[in-house]
Amino acid sequence: MFEALEAHVARRAEVRAEMAAERIAASIHVPGVQAETTQGGVVLSGRGLMRRWINDARLRWIAGWSA
Repeated sequence: MFEALEAHVARRAEVRAEMAAERIAASIHVPGVQAETTQGGVVLSGRGLMRRWINDARLRWIAGWSA
C-alpha cells in the first residue's frame, strides 16, 4: 500500500542529496583543491590535502569542524 509513497520519498531524498553535494562541490574555492561529486557525496583531491584540511578554515567547515 505504501510502496509507491516510499519509492517517491526515497527518490526525492536522493535528488536532494545530489543537489546538496553539487552545492558543496561548487562552493569549494581553494587553490589547488578539486571537488567532484560522486554517488556517495563529494570527493576532494589535491596535493597536501590532509595538511591543508587541518590548517585551512575554508576546508574545515565541510567536515563540521570549528576553527
